[in-house]
Amino acid sequence: MHESAIIRRLVEFPYLPSPTSVIHAALNMVEVESNEVFADLGCGDGSVLIEAAKKFEVFCVGFEVDPALVRLAHKKVENAKLKHLIDIVRSDLFTVDLSRLDVIYVYPFPPIIPKLSEKIICECRKGTRILVHDQNLKGLQPTKSVQIFEGSIHIHSVQLYVL
Repeated sequence: MHESAIIRRLVEFPYLPSPTSVIHAALNMVEVESNEVFADLGCGDGSVLIEAAKKFEVFCVGFEVDPALVRLAHKKVENAKLKHLIDIVRSDLFTVDLSRLDVIYVYPFPPIIPKLSEKIICECRKGTRILVHDQNLKGLQPTKSVQIFEGSIHIHSVQLYVL
C-alpha cells in the first residue's frame, strides 16, 4: 500500500468507538427481522456487531479497513461465542455493496459525510434503515433522532434514516 493511501485511511477513518450507551440507544431505535442483515461500516473492535447479534439474533457483518482492528474484532466475536452470527471483513467502507444490507450502523468521521451520503442514497434499497452516530447525512431527513447524555461535555446523538 502506498504511503498516501495509508495516510488517507488514517485521516478519513480514525478509530473512535461508540460508547455502550450509544450502541444500546441506536439498537433500540430499530427492529430487525430474522431474515435481515445488520451491518456496521467501520466496525472497529466489533462491539456494535456483538450487541446487535445478541439483541436481534440475526446475521451481522462488519467492515473495517484497519487490520489490527479486524483481528481484535475477530477475537472479541470468538470470545462472545457469536462466530455463527457475525462476520468481519477487512474492507474500505466505500468498496462495500450496500444494496444487500437491511440495517446499517455507522459512526462516520465528518469529512466523509458527503461521499457516504451519496453512496447510501445511490446503493441502498427502499426500506433500508441507517443508524448514524453523531452526524447527519446530506440529502436525507432522519425519521427519528435521540440524544444520549453521559454526564460528559459531549452529548451523543443517533439519527435513524429510513429509505
